[in-house]
Amino acid sequence: MKTSKKRKTTRTSGSRRWFAGTLFLLLTGAAAGADEYAIIAGTVFRETGHAFPGAEITLEGVPGEGEKKPKGQKQVSTFRGEFSFRVAAKPMRYTVSVKAPGYRAQQKPVTVQGDERIDITVLLEREKP
Repeated sequence: MKTSKKRKTTRTSGSRRWFAGTLFLLLTGAAAGADEYAIIAGTVFRETGHAFPGAEITLEGVPGEGEKKPKGQKQVSTFRGEFSFRVAAKPMRYTVSVKAPGYRAQQKPVTVQGDERIDITVLLEREKP
């Protein structure tokens, strides 16, 4: 009758090392600086007060003197008329532009100061013939 020997694998100890390292970073806050961001979110409505799905939303940074212009972002509003953008958590001015065929385009200025959430509301009105 043979007796089986238990094998030691490095997979478990490697997983434990990874978990311990990740836990250490989270507890010490060393990884917190890399994940700081702000949210610019909003809802697009029609004149009637109903949500406006399918509107095109563009976010453009407005750099100050000597600042690098951030990369622009585009989205389409959800079936609830909602949208959101994730941006760096540093002081910066942005312009949110919203447009849809048959409606007058709207622009809203937004200023981000740091790690925060900014909510805006946009009302699109029909173009007059």
